Amino acid sequence: MLWLFLGILFFFTIFGVPIVFCLGIANLVMLLVMDIPLMALPAKVIQGADSFPLLAIPFFMFVGEVMNRGGIARRLVDFADALVGHITGGLGHVSILSSMFFGGICGSAVAETAAIGGLLIPPMKKQGFPGPLAAAICASAAVIGIIIPPSIPFILFGIITSTSIARIFLGGIIPGIIVGLALMVTTYFITRKKGIARPAPDRRFSLRRVGKTLLSAGWALSIPVIIVGGILGGVFTATEAGAVSAFVAMILGLFVYKEISFKDLPGIFLSTGKTTATVLYLCGMAMCTAWLLTRARVPFELAAMVQSITDSQLGVLLMTNVLLFFVGFVMDLTPAMLILAPILLPVMQQVGIDPVYFGVLMSVNLGIGLITPPVGTVLYVATGVAGVKFEELVKSIAPFVVAELAVLVLLIFFPQVVLFIPNLVLP
Repeated sequence: MLWLFLGILFFFTIFGVPIVFCLGIANLVMLLVMDIPLMALPAKVIQGADSFPLLAIPFFMFVGEVMNRGGIARRLVDFADALVGHITGGLGHVSILSSMFFGGICGSAVAETAAIGGLLIPPMKKQGFPGPLAAAICASAAVIGIIIPPSIPFILFGIITSTSIARIFLGGIIPGIIVGLALMVTTYFITRKKGIARPAPDRRFSLRRVGKTLLSAGWALSIPVIIVGGILGGVFTATEAGAVSAFVAMILGLFVYKEISFKDLPGIFLSTGKTTATVLYLCGMAMCTAWLLTRARVPFELAAMVQSITDSQLGVLLMTNVLLFFVGFVMDLTPAMLILAPILLPVMQQVGIDPVYFGVLMSVNLGIGLITPPVGTVLYVATGVAGVKFEELVKSIAPFVVAELAVLVLLIFFPQVVLFIPNLVLP
């Protein structure tokens, strides 16, 4: 049944059929083969989308829209510039650090690329960065947005596998910071070698400027503190945290920073609704797929097949992550997560791998797929923002992909990097 499903999925994907319709066709064929009434399809799709935790997704998408239009992203960039703008690599480091701040509020790589790239790529070019390199730094840094909590892929993984979203959020903190540091080191050596973006003689670190920009960005930086603190303190769930962050972001944009008005809200709501509709429809269809594959005992057969090859945790992890890496080349993160998580998690659990650990690994791996051709969604956004050719961007982003793969390997060999904070805070 697995091969039938994958064959149908990839056959129609090759011909450019949207992934949600590919899933629908595959589900219909599996229903017929398994002699299940076709009415099960709409019932399972509605049941899959009718989930309270899924409400977190439109809330965090709304936050991203408000940040793009409400001056929040610009204030985060100013604060990041005060902290690291004086280092060789200048605005490249600012882009990466801004993405770390942005990721702690929004959780969407695409929104992050559009917001941070739109603000920083033009001044990066003026600072001497070639367009493709500037776009490569912003695009690779956007992957941090789906690792540092809140993270939309973490929410999806938690919902579809019944894993604690709070623990996954905590598990992404250290890996997200490490990815950011790895990208900053890569940026430093590339810019130093090319002799670009060297700090001006009068450009020095200033505590006074840090304090001033921190005051301006402080309200925005309070959002991730509210989210993580509220979840850990038991004040609200991850879904309610999304609602709180959306409310805070709207208040900041309307009344504190005053860079959006009530007449802007319909456009923000409409944009959020369009994106949410796509994701929820995909979630419902993928939930139906997961139900069918589980009913056909595919996860158990896959687990038996993998264990016939190797029964060691490391061997299973390496095989699975190689598979996910190649999946990232041909499938976007959200459908890949929704389709593969319920299939692969039982395999991981058979060899004693923590679901939280696997959820973080899967998100990091598929996140790298966002910046690899030919499907890489973030690459296409970055080319549009920077006005560069796709092939030029692919060539420039290669060292940053290698840096992120190095972090992934580190996480595979040292699981405690992911599990340290979840086990410490929520044992």
